[in-house]
This record gives sequence, structure tokens and C-alpha cells, in this order.
Amino acid sequence: MIRLFTLISLTLLLFTRTNAQSPIEVFYEKDNTGAYAFFCRNMGFCPYTVTVTFTELTGLRASVTLPYQADVRPGQYSLFKLQPQPNQSNSFRYKVSFIKGCKQPKVDTAVVYLLPASPGKRVSATELAYIGKLYAGQADPKDWYSLAIKMNSGDTVFAARRGTVSAVRSDAALIGTHLGFNRDDNMVEINHPDCSFATYTVFRPKSIFVEPGQFVEAGTPLGIVGGENYDFGPHVRFAVHYNYEAPVIKNGQPTDEKHYWAYVPVRFWLKDEQQAGRLVPRTLYLSDHPASIIEQEMSKRELKKWQKSHLK
Repeated sequence: MIRLFTLISLTLLLFTRTNAQSPIEVFYEKDNTGAYAFFCRNMGFCPYTVTVTFTELTGLRASVTLPYQADVRPGQYSLFKLQPQPNQSNSFRYKVSFIKGCKQPKVDTAVVYLLPASPGKRVSATELAYIGKLYAGQADPKDWYSLAIKMNSGDTVFAARRGTVSAVRSDAALIGTHLGFNRDDNMVEINHPDCSFATYTVFRPKSIFVEPGQFVEAGTPLGIVGGENYDFGPHVRFAVHYNYEAPVIKNGQPTDEKHYWAYVPVRFWLKDEQQAGRLVPRTLYLSDHPASIIEQEMSKRELKKWQKSHLK
């Protein structure tokens, strides 16, 4: 019997300036001309799209078009200034929202991904259904594509593409058996050079090898696969997505709700076929990590360093 396996949509919350654990801090300083200079400090491990909206603005002129929106990479950056107007009292209030990713990323759909399994291992995949479509009558997010890649208990999960580890959850312990879905499962998120993100979900508790801020190459071990207590068995869920805002379509009509991600129909390197392609459900594929795929996004300097340390 084939079981229907579902995955909840990936939705990012918008945080306000008052969130104590926020990776984004927007603040201002008054300079010697009386202008208010605004800055942003990104304490996370990936770019964020930051929006500053003024709910009150009196006697001040902004140096930019408001509301202000910009991509902010990790670190501290100058945003804009509010310049006092002559012979006017001034006051202002503002709010900040942000979301992971770049505002208009140029996603590289030509990149070929590695199967996230050890070279020489055979794996199969099942395409995951969007839970909002199954239970709420919603249309799929743009280009919805998410996989459950079946592996064996104790197998290592590998990075399918290079990037910076932007989030890790490693201490979730699933209770019970015959599970179909858990939104708080252990996961690794990797931010790619084109500002897309890959999520690898379902790891054994405390078995993840990488940490936020770490740069990994394609083929880097990430952790030990979990899922023994799922009906589907040991597997890693894999999806690549990027910042893309669009209304949720429900029963054929747009709503006030928003999707914040679009997805990439990933092409993997298929050793048996010696080419890149989409995975056919319930077909066995032999994992391979050829140097040509690992090196495809490297600069000349990075390639020289990589080949010196890895190739004989």
C-alpha cells in the first residue's frame, strides 16, 4: 500500500523591532547636523529583506522613498537619514519587519545538485504534497517541489550544494511511532550563493555535524538521517526555496494571506544516466559526488585551493 506523505508549507514569520531574539536590529543615531541616521545590524547568518515603515513622520524629510526596503547581509549597514525641516518641530514612529532572503533573488536554476547521500548508496524519492492543498483548499506555492529521499537507518546526509549554514535544529526528540509529519523535526538550512535556501529535515537528535555560520561545500556531511519512527521509514526531506511574496489562492480565489516562498524544481546529478535530471518517484538512484558538480560554483581561486587539498 502506498501511503500519502505530506509536508507543511515553509512559512516565515515577520518579526517586529520588539522581538528580543530578533536577528535584525534597526536603530538610529542623531548626528551633528540634527539628522537621524538609521542603521541595521544583521546578527543572523544569511541575508534578510528588511522593511522600515513610519507610522508617524512630522517635520522630517527622508533621504529615500518610504516605506524603505532593502536586502541586508550579515553585519552592520547604514540605511538612510531623516533630515529636519527648517522651523518645524519633528517627531517620528516606525516599525520594522523582515524575512529571510533577498527581495528579488536571481535564482540559478541551471545548478546541478548532488543526491544528499553517501557515494555508492542507492536512494529513492517521493514527491511531497503541499498540506495547504490537501486540507485547506489552497493552491500550491509557486513551483512547489519538495522531496522525501528514502535512506537507510544510520546513513549520513550530505550537502547537495555549497552555501552557508543559516539555521540548525538538533534537539527535537520525536515521541511515538507511525508518524507522518512533525513541523519541529531536526533540520539544517543552507543559504546558497544565489540567495536561495535548501532545507534538509529529519535528522536523529543531536546528530548534526554543522553549525550556523559555517560554510560548506557540496558533498559536506551534515548529519545522520532520522525517521525510524515514521511510516515512511528513515528519510531526509529536501526542498530549495527563495523569497517570493504572492497571495494564497484558495478555492481558485486570491486571499489576504501570503506565501513568502517559491520553490526550485531541482535537478540532481544522476550517475546511472550520466546527466542531470529530476527524480522519478520510487526509482532507485546511485549517489555519486563527482568533482565537476562539487566545483561548478567555485571561483578560479577557490577551485585551485580545493583541487590542491582534495584531488590527487
